[in-house]
Amino acid sequence: MVALDSDYHVRKAQQTAAMTRAALGAAGIGLAFGQRNVIEHPTLAAAGFSLIIATALVQLLSGEHRHLKIEESLAGAAGLLIVGVQAQDVNALTMLWLGALVCGILARGGRVHWLGRIVVTIALLLPIAREGGIANDQIGLICAAFGLMLVSGRLTRELSFLLEKARYDAAHDDLTGLLSRASFRSTLGSMAKEAGEEAPFSLLLLDLDGFEVVNKTAGHAAGDALLIGVAELLRSAAARAGVEEREVGELAGRLGGDEFALIVPGRASDEAARWLLAQLPRLDQEGKGVTGSIGIASAPRDGSDTDSLLRAADIALRVAKRINGGGQVSEYAGSSLSGHGMQNARAELARIIGGEGLAMAVQPIVDLRTGAVHAYEALARFGAGSKGSPLHWFSLADELGERDALERACVRAALELLAGRPRLASLAVNVSAPVLLDRRTLALLAELPDLSGLIIEVTEEALVHSDSALSAAVAPLRERGARLAVDDMGAGYSGLRQVTTVHPSYLKLDRSLIAGIDADPERSALVGALVTYAERVGSLLVAEGIETEGELAALVELGVPLAQGFFFSRPGAPWPELDEDALSALASATEAAAAAEGEQAPGSDQEPAPEAEPSTKLRAA
Repeated sequence: MVALDSDYHVRKAQQTAAMTRAALGAAGIGLAFGQRNVIEHPTLAAAGFSLIIATALVQLLSGEHRHLKIEESLAGAAGLLIVGVQAQDVNALTMLWLGALVCGILARGGRVHWLGRIVVTIALLLPIAREGGIANDQIGLICAAFGLMLVSGRLTRELSFLLEKARYDAAHDDLTGLLSRASFRSTLGSMAKEAGEEAPFSLLLLDLDGFEVVNKTAGHAAGDALLIGVAELLRSAAARAGVEEREVGELAGRLGGDEFALIVPGRASDEAARWLLAQLPRLDQEGKGVTGSIGIASAPRDGSDTDSLLRAADIALRVAKRINGGGQVSEYAGSSLSGHGMQNARAELARIIGGEGLAMAVQPIVDLRTGAVHAYEALARFGAGSKGSPLHWFSLADELGERDALERACVRAALELLAGRPRLASLAVNVSAPVLLDRRTLALLAELPDLSGLIIEVTEEALVHSDSALSAAVAPLRERGARLAVDDMGAGYSGLRQVTTVHPSYLKLDRSLIAGIDADPERSALVGALVTYAERVGSLLVAEGIETEGELAALVELGVPLAQGFFFSRPGAPWPELDEDALSALASATEAAAAAEGEQAPGSDQEPAPEAEPSTKLRAA
């Protein structure tokens, strides 16, 4: 925030008072020499007014505190020469002195040095002591001088206080006391101009996860307390990073409802970010597990101005929110987003959209009833010198308005795998609803002679706004053999009404429903109900993200037909084999489930599973 004394408008007002003081001094000199009969000692009075001019020039020309302190001490000496050694009468020169006295106080912002007060008092009392009595004129002059000093000093200080408070309130968030969005941007811009390889800093963007839940379940008072707690954590993180105590409050800001920002000098940003995330859950006294995600951008590497640094940190934040369901720390990994660096970032993205460095990995989707690969899911990979994960490139494309173009490039690359897939296996391609509905994407699909074996995956989130349009667009694709899958079921985006509108062939359960299902009866009951639901509506349920043998056994026992995850195979070049140990674990789980139900293990008498359509997932894993 701009210091009050250096504020343009305040400084202009002080300069006006100083110039008026100098003008009054000049008028006093002219009057003292022009009409010598006005005052008893005109030469001394002229010297006093000269001192007034000199102190006014100090106020005008010097902003150094030590010079102004000297000026405050000497200004009162003019009163000795103009009033103290003169007779007890009020005349034009004493009136000019009173005006100059008030102007001096105003020019100093209401400050009156204690020594100046003493000198002025002595100047007013000297004529009385010298003449042995007090005249009415002197009484009036004393009252006027002290009254004007008191009122002008107090009024100026109070107005300065109100102005400073108004400026502070405008620059700070009223709830947390952190910098407001506008003020933080100003601070960030000033620091970005001074940043260099020898003086780098990092920008951290923190976004809380689950804050709305706290507001709705515990009330807005609890939500406010949570935000205040986060603000204190930001100050603590800045202090831990070596920021001086007086600067801590000027490096942290609240940018929105539950979005915060912190500037960390040097290169200790990752440590500060991870410390912040480790502390966040402790803020929720009711155990709601509030967490957050943090995106980091570094200056001058990622940008040299406010907008470029905020864009870089926001891209990193988007990545952090998508890694393992969020609650992570991510650093921007691309080219600088300012100046020629922005051109480089756009050029790199255009290169990938053009197909250079773009490749597709696949991950098997396993039929838990037979142990065979039912389908392969296509996953975008960026190599050949590109930096950052696929999530980084999709987030950068979002920021630069090229998301649809990048996604369509991935669709094109995935469709090239369709013809060469293993026999009886499908290929799953993940595509967002807007891109799928785009005529250019539909034209890509129209170029293929046969869509049999293609699974088109759309996220559950896409159904909220696009279910009817999606059904109309998918109908002709179904006629040509394609099937539809709804991805990320259970992530909380929509209800079953939207899902049933599009009549999907596959329902893919989000990893959040599968993780730890072997030790969670509530998740087990929910997935069991979804198994029954899927059977009744004619869809196949797919469990995503299986990572342990226990999760596999629980899913087999519940009758989930299809699954994928690192437990069976990590994504790899087309076409990866299944892990032998995982297949053995599947056989054991199947036998255990059959024995528990008194049924024959699946094998010789079981009908082969219906062929699944290929599923190409455009989403980065």
